[in-house]
Amino acid sequence: MCGAMPVADLDLPVDLSAARRAREFVRARWCPDHGGDALEGVLLVVSELIVNAVEHGAPPVRARVDCRSDVLRLEVSDGSPAFPQHLSPGPQAESGRGVGLVATICSDWGVRRDGAGKTVWCDVPA
Repeated sequence: MCGAMPVADLDLPVDLSAARRAREFVRARWCPDHGGDALEGVLLVVSELIVNAVEHGAPPVRARVDCRSDVLRLEVSDGSPAFPQHLSPGPQAESGRGVGLVATICSDWGVRRDGAGKTVWCDVPA
């Protein structure tokens, strides 16, 4: 990641346009030196986290990008205390793979309580 602001926050609408806005937010802070393949993984992860917050969480929804170290930390907060569920969907299932996807792409991830809500965070090697 590059840019003058190593930490940036974005408040998002609670609708499906939030994923597009979050991808634009991350893309605008991406350093070309890190390569396009890594960016695609980061965009996939942020989309998944935002869609989960919108569909299963509660307002307000907020994204944070922190690039102060050798990993990119993505955080998505929402107003619901319910933690994401790690499911084992069958091959024909149309959903339920999000947490597994985040766990596969990211070097680490977790969830923390924030007041009445939660923050899902993940680290992507930069």
